Order: sequence, then C-alpha cells, then structure tokens
Amino acid sequence: MRLVLQVGTQIALARMLGPSQYGIFAIGATVIGLSSFFSDIGLAYGLIQKTTVDDRDIRFVFTWQVLLGVGVSAAVYAASNAIAGFFGDARAAPVIQVLSALCLLNALAAPSLNLLKRRLDFKTIQLVQLASYIAGYLLAGIPLALSGAQVWALVAAWLVQALVSGLLLYRATRHALKPLLWYDQAGQQSGYGGTVLVTNIINWAIGNIDRVIVARAFGTREIGLYTTGYNLFYNPTATLLGVVQPVFFSVSSRIADEGQRILGAYRSLVAALTLLVLPVFATVAAVPDTFVGALYGDKWIDAAALCRPLALVMPMFLLFGLTTPLLWTSGRAAKEFQVQAPLALLWAAACAWAATLSLVHVAWMVLALYGLRCALIVGVATRAFGLTLPAFWCSARGGLVLSALMAACLVLADANLQGLPAWQRLVLDVVLGAAVWLASLRLVPRLIAPELASLFARILSPMPHVIARHLSFLAGK
Repeated sequence: MRLVLQVGTQIALARMLGPSQYGIFAIGATVIGLSSFFSDIGLAYGLIQKTTVDDRDIRFVFTWQVLLGVGVSAAVYAASNAIAGFFGDARAAPVIQVLSALCLLNALAAPSLNLLKRRLDFKTIQLVQLASYIAGYLLAGIPLALSGAQVWALVAAWLVQALVSGLLLYRATRHALKPLLWYDQAGQQSGYGGTVLVTNIINWAIGNIDRVIVARAFGTREIGLYTTGYNLFYNPTATLLGVVQPVFFSVSSRIADEGQRILGAYRSLVAALTLLVLPVFATVAAVPDTFVGALYGDKWIDAAALCRPLALVMPMFLLFGLTTPLLWTSGRAAKEFQVQAPLALLWAAACAWAATLSLVHVAWMVLALYGLRCALIVGVATRAFGLTLPAFWCSARGGLVLSALMAACLVLADANLQGLPAWQRLVLDVVLGAAVWLASLRLVPRLIAPELASLFARILSPMPHVIARHLSFLAGK
C-alpha cells in the first residue's frame, strides 16, 4: 500500500509543481542526505549487531544522537547560503535552512528504529512508515501544493513525515532517555559505528554525486527533471529494499554460522528480484515516452530520455542492497568500503566528464557505473560464501531472459500504438506485459529457478484450491 501511495503522491505533486520547483527541493534533499550521516554516525545501527543490549547501550547511543543531531543541524543552517551559492541558486538557501531540522529529527528516531529492527518487529516499522507518509504527503504536502505553496509543500511534507515517524517509533519502544556520555563498552559501539559511517558516506557519494554534478553543470529545471525521474524509480525501490534488507540482515545475523542457509536465502532473493522486479523496470525502459507522458504529462516529457537508463539502474541497486548483508553477517563490513572507496572517485570523474556532453549522457554513465559497482560487490560477497558464478547464473537467468522478451514485445507493440493517447498506450502495454509474463512462465516453467519455485509452493499452499490450481505452474507443477 505504501508503494502505491508513494508513487501516486509523487506523480500528483510533480504534475502540480513542475521541474523547477522540484529542482530547488532536490538541492536541499541532497545536502540533507549527506548531513544526516554525520548526525547518525552508525551508533544506532550497532544496536542491531550487538549480541546483547541493555539500557546503558541505548542511553549512550541516544545521548550522542542528540548531540550530533543538534550540532549538524546548526552547521547546515549556518552554511546554507554558501551551499546555495555552490549550486548557483539562492532560492535553495531558505529551503536548506528549514530542512536542516531533519538532521536532528532523524538522529532522534534512529535508536527506536533500530531497536525495532533488532526485535524483528518489521510490522510496526511498516505501519509507522505508512502512517507518517500519509500525514506528511497526503495530509500536508498535497493540500499545500494545491494552495500554491510550491517548493514549500515538499519541505513541509518531509518535515511532518519525519516528526510523526519519530514520535510513533519512540511510542513503540519507550527506550531510556537519561543521558550517558561514556561507559565501558562505548569503544566497541563507536568502532562499529565508525565503519558504518564511512561506508554510508561512500554510498551517499556514489548515489548522489551525479545529482551534485548535474545541479552544478546545468540548471534548476534540469536537476528537477533528473532527480524526479530518478526518484520515481528509486523511492519505491528503496521502500522495497527497506523491507527486505533489514529482515535478511537480522535473520542472517542470528544464523551467522549456517552459511548454506544464508546462501540459500540469498539465491531465493536473487531469483525473485530477476523474475518479479527486473521485468517491471525493463518494460518501463522499453517505452519511456509512453510511461512519462501518461504519468507526468507533457511538461515532463524531456525526462523520458533519462528514464530509460535510470529505470535499469534500479534492479542493480536492489541486487547491491541485498548482497551487502552477506558482508556484514560474515564480519567483512570493511570490505564494502574497500571496494567502493576507489569507485567513488571514478564515479565523480566519470559523471563530470559525461556532464560535459549532455544530461542524458550522465544518466547512461550512472547505469554503467552501477553495473560495475554491483559486479564488484557481488563478486566479493559471493566468494566469501562460496557461491559460484554458474550457481548465481542459475538463479538469475530465468528473469533475465523473460525481461528481455517482455521488453522486445513492448517495443514492437508500442510502435504500433503511437496514434493513441499516452495513457491508453500505457494501459495496453501493462496488459500485454502481464500476459507475456504469465504465458512465458506457463509455457517454459524452467524460467523459474528451483529455489523460487519452492517459495511459490509455500505461498500457494494456504490459498483456495481454485486459485492455487491455476497458479500451480509457478511452483513448477
């Protein structure tokens, strides 16, 4: 439900506000994304990894979250004019000033969030995220946008979401608030947090340096087109990853000495990603003009050329996010940093060069770099667990073949539907894509990896007999 709300709300706000207003907001969001890492330096994340947690651990983490949150928020506020000058748009300064409060709000919420992850209470987390998103974007953002608030509708929506989320998360945990600056295990907690901080900064650089370069090299409208096109795919993808990755990490941490079980779960995730998620992004990349025209309208049509490569980035982003817990679980968290640190430098140089050519070249360069990043981290992690390339290919090949087939079918079909309005073409493309997906799996059941077929069998078993019988081909029957 949250995915549907998220996509629907983003489309509605984009239609109301346009690329320029989104561009101003994108500058502020990029700054806060980096700054938040310094107000949450990974201490709270260590609460998941720690074998046992008591009140002292929580008090120590919360105390430093407060101190860092206040300090970073103040620093961002003070530097707002200089940051806006760097990006060449003075309109961003007041936006950055107001958004600086998020550094504190996110820092305050981190202990509660990670305590819930430690307890595997993902149902509460999802309910909190849903409720806060509704409060922020449906109850605040859209009404403000309709009233003419422009970029401030997005600012208010984000702030309300963060505030409501923090309050609800604390209500669910009621953890200790008494200050504690130091205790005998603080060094261990801080050491893990330092590793997470450095890794997160590298991840931010890789995930955002292209937007920084676009904002500097082009203009507010172009960064609005680029960021909105990117976020249309990134936000639901990150939401999905936010559900699956913590579960995989938390469960893997509890069976860290059972490598084959962890590997089996990972292969199931890879098979599900390539068979269920990749086809969606592949078909969007096949018909970007229809997709953008139907959802965003004519004033966003220049984003269509960006959407083809950016849509294909997302499966790689998901695969990367599902692979990193293998490193964390095996005690090789530092490997992620070692692999990505030189890649971040390459990322900056390559995107800067691509920006001298065009905005579209930047998007294609990001796709190529994500492919390299994904290949490197998957190679390191799978070697650590003894997963061979043929075994990995066995899990992924069905989805890859099916995605290519669906994309080819939609390109041919869409070319013959150009006389229709964009929304009608999109509806017909969706119907055709679903039909090709189902027909292909029914006719060639070997496209479904064995580990995924077993998962489908467990899902179908409690369903009504009529439904289970018609979908039994998914379980290899």
